[in-house]
Amino acid sequence: MTAAAPVLLALAGLPVLAAALFLVRGRLVAVTVRGHSMSPTLMPGDRILMLRGRRRVATGRVAVVVAPHPEHGWHSATGTTPDSWYVKRIVAVAGEPVPHWAGRCPGTHVPPGMLVLLGEKPGSTDSKQWGYCPEDKLIGTVLLRLRAAAAS
Repeated sequence: MTAAAPVLLALAGLPVLAAALFLVRGRLVAVTVRGHSMSPTLMPGDRILMLRGRRRVATGRVAVVVAPHPEHGWHSATGTTPDSWYVKRIVAVAGEPVPHWAGRCPGTHVPPGMLVLLGEKPGSTDSKQWGYCPEDKLIGTVLLRLRAAAAS
């Protein structure tokens, strides 16, 4: 191998790296938590990293969803700007039993294309009030907390 070989290998890898960054760029989003519904897990001001899309939907994961309409819940057109997003925990996905506390979710098992969501703070607004959340209202799932809120 010549002295130029490592340089050529590195240059050959640049297009692959550039393509990977291009694909990930629009899929990873930093989100700032507002409100206390997920406390103590997430506090107002925490920064989280979200992966857009539905690839990581599973019970127990934290999700970012379009906020329900104040009168019509998740079954109406609502905004998709960060000001209209909710951060909630997925507690049941399609085919799983409906939790006993989710009285607004009819049936014994979650229907296809639906999620049951729960805020971790008692009194949070979630599937208890709004029923099933359609998967098409899911913006993405949380990968990790980037930064904890500054202590006040």
